[in-house]
Amino acid sequence: MSREDDKMLNVTDLVFECIATHNELILVELITRLEKEYVEIAELSTLGKYKNDWSHEDVLNFITYET
Repeated sequence: MSREDDKMLNVTDLVFECIATHNELILVELITRLEKEYVEIAELSTLGKYKNDWSHEDVLNFITYET
């Protein structure tokens, strides 16, 4: 099993554990935090040009062709 597969299993286990113990709020908090961190990274990597409606592909294309 690859390291990537291990990470996926850990995330899957976390989600099922949160659901089983009625701690869905933890998942909401994690998703919100990840989104916030992604936006910060996208803004930094696009030199402040990132817009919330950009797709991940838009971000990658900007990084590839505009910087």
